[in-house]
Amino acid sequence: TRAILLRMTKMAELRDPKETGPHVNRVAGYSVEIYDRWARRAGLPERQIARNRDTLRMAAMLHDVGKVAISDTILKKPGRFTPEERTIMEQHTLFGARLFTNKQSEFDEMAQVVALNHHENWDGTGYPGHVNMETGEPLKTDSEGKPIGKKGEEIPLFGRIVAIADVYDALRSQRVYKEAWTEEQTLEEIRKLSGSKFDPELIDCFFGALRSIQTISDRYEER
Repeated sequence: TRAILLRMTKMAELRDPKETGPHVNRVAGYSVEIYDRWARRAGLPERQIARNRDTLRMAAMLHDVGKVAISDTILKKPGRFTPEERTIMEQHTLFGARLFTNKQSEFDEMAQVVALNHHENWDGTGYPGHVNMETGEPLKTDSEGKPIGKKGEEIPLFGRIVAIADVYDALRSQRVYKEAWTEEQTLEEIRKLSGSKFDPELIDCFFGALRSIQTISDRYEER
């Protein structure tokens, strides 16, 4: 599984220049630290925590693997997306989740959960929402016929965790359409999004683990 994981990560890196090895390692490391803090608060058995840490680390590295199915004209666009392009890009959550449909292990289960749910928002404004994973057809719709986003604890725990890790890293990283934010700016934004984009309890865990998270950031710095 680990060997296949590393090859899939390299494949994603070839397709999407933003999905570098350091980026996916940072997101995986941050996710594990947030989970560890949450699990110890919840009083989970040590053996379960250790097993989930290992599985989450691998699953988080593939959170954006579905981008391999997105056209280069969108994936590598040096600027912001049009509404139509954004709709296409959002489908990477479904493409990624479908890679793990024929589940063989706990890793497959968690990788599917993470790929599908890491862009859902605590307040229900995220995507892809309540949809049929295989067809993309809405299962619950709003007044305009668009899928209703998953809300609160409808979003699986590991999706909520990786959402925080991914945004923290994205804000601190330079992109073709933006400069890297400072650590102070990033942490202020993360605090501001608690209760809207992010699970407030997990934000508490994030800040509780911040020293370890910052160490991981330094370890996997972009070269």
